[in-house]
Parts: sequence; C-alpha cells; structure tokens
Amino acid sequence: MKKVALILLVGLAACGQDLKPRVDKLEKENALLKEMTAPLPSSLDNYFPPKAQGPVYLMEMFSLSNPFEGIGIDLQEKDLPGAKANFDAFRAQYLKMSVMVPEWKEKFPVGPVDSLGLAMGSGNPAMIGSAMGRIGRLCASCHVINQIRAQQKYSWPDFEALSLTDPITNQNISWHESMMRIANAFTAIGNDLGQGQIENVRTNFKSFSDRFISLSANCSGCHDTPRSYFVSQNVQGMVSDLGKAVAATPPDGKAIGQLLGAIGNESCMKCHLVHMPSATAKSFWKAYPGMIR
Repeated sequence: MKKVALILLVGLAACGQDLKPRVDKLEKENALLKEMTAPLPSSLDNYFPPKAQGPVYLMEMFSLSNPFEGIGIDLQEKDLPGAKANFDAFRAQYLKMSVMVPEWKEKFPVGPVDSLGLAMGSGNPAMIGSAMGRIGRLCASCHVINQIRAQQKYSWPDFEALSLTDPITNQNISWHESMMRIANAFTAIGNDLGQGQIENVRTNFKSFSDRFISLSANCSGCHDTPRSYFVSQNVQGMVSDLGKAVAATPPDGKAIGQLLGAIGNESCMKCHLVHMPSATAKSFWKAYPGMIR
C-alpha cells in the first residue's frame, strides 16, 4: 500500500512539473491582457490636463526620443562626438522618466542603456546599432500597449460629458442619445419601406434628415474648427437625394436602398471608425473597474 501511495505521489509531482510551464505562460498572458485593457496608472494623470498645464509626459517623451534618434543621425553623418553627446542626453532623460510613473518603473530597465553606453565607447557602429535596436524594441513593447490608451484618455474628450439640443424635440440630450435617435430613424426608413408603410418612411426620413444636418454644428462640442469629413457637401447631397426618392410617388425603392447604403458607408461607418474606439475604451474603463483591476 505504501508503495502504491509513493508511486501516486511521484506521479502527481511529475504532473505538477509538467503543468507549471503552462500555468506560468497563462499567468503572463493574463497579466498582459489585463494591462492592455485596464485603465492607465493613476499617477500618469499628474502629467496631463487638468492636473498639469499641458501634456507634460508627452513632452518629456519627445525629450527622450529626440536624442535617441539623434544618435542614429550622427552615426550616419560619421559624427561620433555628436552621437556620444546625444547618448548622454538620452541616458539622463531615460533615468528621469524611469521614476516619473512609479507603476512603470520596470519598463525602464537600465541594462539596455548601459549596453548602449559600452557600445558607444567602442565606437563600433555595428555594436551601437545592435544596442540601439534592443532599446527600440523595448520602447515599442511599451508603446504598443500604452500609447493608444494614453491618446484615448488624454487627447480625446469624453463623449459622455457632451450634451446637445435635439432639433426636433428641443430636449437637452446626451451625445449617445442623439446618435441613437439618428440611427433609429435611419434604420426605420428601410424597415418601413419594406413593410409598405410609406407615411412612416417619410416621417422617419425627416427625423433623420433634421438630426443629421445638425451634426456638423454639434461637432463643435469637441472641435474648435468646423468639421466636414463625415457631414460633407457630398454626404449632404446624398441625404437630399434620399429625400427626393422618399417623396416620389411611389417612393423609388431602388434609389432609397442605394442611398441608404452610400450614406451608411461614407458617413456613419467612417465616423464610427474614428470616434468609437476612444468612446468605447473610456466607457469600459468607467463601467468595469472591478473586473479589470
């Protein structure tokens, strides 16, 4: 009996050893996924408005990247003293930034920078290039996870904070509610046409048209210059043509279908591709803090 128990223990230990690499890999993958979706470190807020006067951290990053890129430029120009001066500036800025966001301390290992310093001392362009490549990959590994999130958080306004006046009801509503009303009226045109409900088609077109035309003015909630990318004269012309097709007796079903598709592709979809990633990310960070922290 003791022998059987011993065999089982040995077998379980062996299984445990086999599973450990897989468990370690899964833990690393989960940590990476959590970092990719979670809100940015709160200490980063200290370097962006409204806590700071401007995008301080971004400016510090430029002060880091400029001398780093300058090393490569000087090497191409065979200016080794200039390259060494740029390295000194890069190293000082790197060490400065390594402590600005405590949660990111491990993202600034000193080893690769010291290796570049040794390569600079050798004067060997191949060694310098190899060491620079290692640092470049280090930078990229952080940027691919954090750069877009930082842009979304600090460069994009919060859609949930915007409100506007509905041109039909004169109600003060949220931007999200405005988009829902436009989308519902737009979808209802095709839906009611298919059901032969012509008056509903015309009513919904007017609802869509009035709200769509007001979009360009509402864009000023974020933009300080007039917007025309997704509400251009070309798109406005398609909306006008859609109105004519809807008003015809009987309505021109083929033209209505083509125009609905064109407006959806040229305005709705392209606007969503630009704006929805930021809006969705901000909403996710607010709604699920317990899930992702």
